[in-house]
Order: sequence, then C-alpha cells, then structure tokens
Amino acid sequence: MLPNFLVVGAAKSGTSSLDRYLAQHPDIYMPTKKEAHIFSIPDFPARFNGPGDEGMNTETIRSMEAYERLFDGVKNERAVGESSVFYLYYPGTAKRIYEANPDMKIIILLRHPVDRAYSAYMHVVRDEREPLTFEEGLAKEPERKAMDFEPMWLYRELGLYSEQVQRYYDVFGRNQVKVLLFEDFTKNLHETMADIFRFLGVDPNVEIDTGLRHNESGVPKNRGLFNFISRPNPIKEVFKPLFPPAVRERIGIRAKSMLLQKVSMEPATRQELQSFFDPDIRKLATVLDRDLGAWLRPKKA
Repeated sequence: MLPNFLVVGAAKSGTSSLDRYLAQHPDIYMPTKKEAHIFSIPDFPARFNGPGDEGMNTETIRSMEAYERLFDGVKNERAVGESSVFYLYYPGTAKRIYEANPDMKIIILLRHPVDRAYSAYMHVVRDEREPLTFEEGLAKEPERKAMDFEPMWLYRELGLYSEQVQRYYDVFGRNQVKVLLFEDFTKNLHETMADIFRFLGVDPNVEIDTGLRHNESGVPKNRGLFNFISRPNPIKEVFKPLFPPAVRERIGIRAKSMLLQKVSMEPATRQELQSFFDPDIRKLATVLDRDLGAWLRPKKA
C-alpha cells in the first residue's frame, strides 16, 4: 500500500494543521507519522549536523518496507496520503514520486517567503536549537548549508518557490498539483478545505474541526513550563491513562499555543528580505499564472 496523494510543503506554511485536518475526513487516511521523507532520502547527506538535527537522522523513513507499514491501518479510504515538507525542496523528489505512482496528487502550501523564513527561525528558537539572532542566522545560511544542516535552517533558500513548484508542474502536470496560499488557508479555512476535498475526490461537505493550529512557532513565555508540556516527563506519564489520546493532544496544543509569544522582525530585515525575494515572487506569479501583488507589497513589521 502506497499513498495516492502527498502534501509536499512548504515548511512552516500550515502543513501540520492541514495534515491533521485531512485526517479527520472519514474517507481520507493520514498516518500519525509526519515527515517520512522517503522520496527525498537519496538527496540527503550522510547525516545532518545542525543542533537538534538528530531527529532527521533517526526518525525519517529509510526503507520502502518501513514506509509501507505507515499505511497498515488503511481500510476503505478513497484518499491515502502523507505529509513531508522537504519533498518540495529537494530537486530529485518529484521524479521519484512519479516513478512510484504517476497518478499521485500533489498538494503544495506556500506562505509569503519573508514570513515563512521568520517562522522557520522562530521554530528553531522555540525548540532551543538556534542560538543566533535572525540576522546572524541569515548570514550563516551558506555556511550552515555547506555543513549539512537540515533544510529548516535555510531561511532564505526554502522560500525560493518558483523552481520548486515548476518541478512538480513539469513532472505531474497542472491537473495533479494543487497549489494553495497560506493566506487563503488561514482566512478562508473551510472553503479551502472543501476545495482540497474536491481535488482528492472525497465529499467536500464533511465538517472538520479547525479550531486548533498545529506546530506554531514563537518564543515561550515560560521556558520551563513549555518544555514540561512539550517533552516526555514521568509526571505526565502518571496522568496519561486518565485522558483519551485526542483529549491529551488538544490540551497540549492549546497549552503550548497560550505559552508562545510572537516577536516582531526588525523592519530593516523585513525590507531586505522583501527585496531579496521579489524577483522570485514575480517568477512564481508567472509559474502559477496568478496575481501575487500582495506578496510584493512590503508588510508592516
């Protein structure tokens, strides 16, 4: 058993929430394991070397047998999928996916590249992996790439979407690729989910609980409490049997969200990044045949 659709990225563009919303549909199967990355493994270095990158070395799926086991629970679901955000980034991935299933449907979520870059930075800050300021991290990006840090550290490069999207159009054609913008996903959530369901060939009228935002970035207001909620702890194990898994997940997500605060980007940094990304945004507009003028207008910090 292999999936017949994939959510391929981009990282920090709402893919975690989309993955969990899709899983609620009775005719869609999503494994609980996200970020399998099986189709990108040949592009990976021997190991990733950034702080906290060990999860990418140990938790990604390295064999097709192990990958197929992710779908052991499939029953009669019409749409079977999985989500791996770096499928969009690695150049050889689209072709490998096509070789595994030429009929695969592809979902791509794109976020304004400046906002996506800063969210990626806040993600690794949240997880106590990034010791530098955003500006220092941007300056270190070429060095980090050369040292085989995982792609999450590539704040600029992951946001150069035009070639990444074009690869999927070239391999699968436009009819099999659904490209969505983060802004539409967050502002018109129910309409966007119905559109995705139609793309996947399942009932678009199924009601989905979209009240939770998954895997949010930010700076913890209370580091000790945030880590207690986020990480394994023997005290939590004592109380785990008292609550169903879905209830525990909901409480944990809401608690973490309440503890995270947003920190604004420096205006000068936003302006510099906007200038950097503008040429690629214009290329992306041509690739998508879509007006991206809102992405070209500088945002307030």
